[in-house]
Amino acid sequence: MQNLDDWLADRRETFKAAGQGRVASFERAAEALPVYLAALELTDAGPMSGSPLSANVLREVRLGDGSVAVLKLIGEPQLAEAATLAAWTAHQVPCAPLLDHGVGALAPDVTHLLLGKVPGAGLPHTQMAAATKQAVQLFRRAHMTPPADVAPFHDFLGPRLQKAVQIWRESGLPSPDRALQVLTDLDTEPVLLHGDAVGLNLLKSKDGLALIDPAGVCGPAEFDAARWVARCLTVAGPDALNGLTETALSADPLLQQRRFDACVALELVIEVRHRITSPHIFLNVGAPAQTFATDTRLLAEEATHRLVAAIN
Repeated sequence: MQNLDDWLADRRETFKAAGQGRVASFERAAEALPVYLAALELTDAGPMSGSPLSANVLREVRLGDGSVAVLKLIGEPQLAEAATLAAWTAHQVPCAPLLDHGVGALAPDVTHLLLGKVPGAGLPHTQMAAATKQAVQLFRRAHMTPPADVAPFHDFLGPRLQKAVQIWRESGLPSPDRALQVLTDLDTEPVLLHGDAVGLNLLKSKDGLALIDPAGVCGPAEFDAARWVARCLTVAGPDALNGLTETALSADPLLQQRRFDACVALELVIEVRHRITSPHIFLNVGAPAQTFATDTRLLAEEATHRLVAAIN
């Protein structure tokens, strides 16, 4: 196991090129780690894999009874993820169960989550499409009356769409201005969402799928399935959209197709933005290099078409 000090030093190197806010968040979490390990009487068992650009500190730990858990430290006050996991844990939704949490309990501006460790491994992008039915059915179980402290859908997605519209304009694509109107028009009774439906945020084991790392957001029930389908297209390609849509809607008959299509459009606007600014990320997870530019254009056209349909 890598020495804790060496691991923290490596993580600091990763963040040298990151924005100052992210660096500061990581530093607060890293400095607080020994304090939380001692106060919660946890034995550090090593780092957990996660996004290399995440500013969170994520460690596998052992509790006093010898069971394995996960300690997640976030270098800023954050209530939404804990609120989501607490609701799922109480309703027995398959997820990383919340054992303990707090904001500023032992260090100013540091949020801690102590989670039961869930068996299994995240789904790579290449396996997402095949798991669509199972994933959508799990999202349905997770949709419930939202607790306090989760973010409203517009506040969560609005800034991302505004940035995406700007990137589209700068790249020469027809501006998807209708995206912001569609977002406003998605007026429905909100449910608790995962909010970041991608394969690596689901753990697959012999017992099925379990949810981890929720975004802490509420909104239309169609969004989780729509985001999943849109992200499947990274590897599956634009031609798979209709088949994946049919699979998702049949997996959860309570989803309304018009709202689902609108949510797919919004997610494609964001996905195209990321394809423009960070093509290497898509290529690294299995996007076909030879058709990448063509696929990006086709996805942009699909997003624009669906935005028009959503308004008319």
